[in-house]
Amino acid sequence: MLCGLACVAMAAPLRVGGFVVAPIVMADGGNAGAPLTGALRDFMEQELVKHDGLALEWAEPTSYSRAIENLRSGKIDVLLMTSSAQDRSGIANFKWSYLHVRPHLAVMKGSPLQRVDSLQQLAGMEIGWVANSPLVEGLDQVPIKWQLLSAADWQQMNLRKLKLGRIQAVFYENEYSPLYYARREQIDIQLIRLPMPERAFMMAYSLKSDRAAIARFDKAAAAAFAGERFRQFLEQYMRK
Repeated sequence: MLCGLACVAMAAPLRVGGFVVAPIVMADGGNAGAPLTGALRDFMEQELVKHDGLALEWAEPTSYSRAIENLRSGKIDVLLMTSSAQDRSGIANFKWSYLHVRPHLAVMKGSPLQRVDSLQQLAGMEIGWVANSPLVEGLDQVPIKWQLLSAADWQQMNLRKLKLGRIQAVFYENEYSPLYYARREQIDIQLIRLPMPERAFMMAYSLKSDRAAIARFDKAAAAAFAGERFRQFLEQYMRK
């Protein structure tokens, strides 16, 4: 016999974690060790917790490499963001995605770089990105002088380095993060779309997690994120 929402509520909460990709996943800047915040958590609280009755426990945001290790070890059950379609040891991706984005470079207004028609134009440039993350296919073939940060707030720190002239550009897999930080930090940037395929943001889960709980989450989240629902939510979130 199915017990519906009552059984879901009684189940142990799934531990959900990730790394900062603002404003989708963010840290509580005023409280070290506080659970992650951001548009994705707000959407999931609304659609999965309140509407579907899932029990979720939010972990503090970490660096990219720590988030992957936490998922692999089972310290967290669900990773909020990955753009890699390949399953990794101890980790599997859900088959649905919740946001499609286009890779961009952020440069300062007035930069000599105004357009990128070929990725080879980036050869020799000093570009900021996150440490320990696989390079996006295509960029791995270009001799870029990558300036990598491993801190949880790597996106914000890279934009500050750009403002100070320590790097020439910052790579972002999406257009939302640089716009969010530029407005908050009052940095006058320009976004340059790269000639690269669209990227899909997905979630992943630990193979050490309870299979029934993951299956319940999978079914509810696939329905909640169908279509453009999260993109519309995110665009409203950006206007706050």
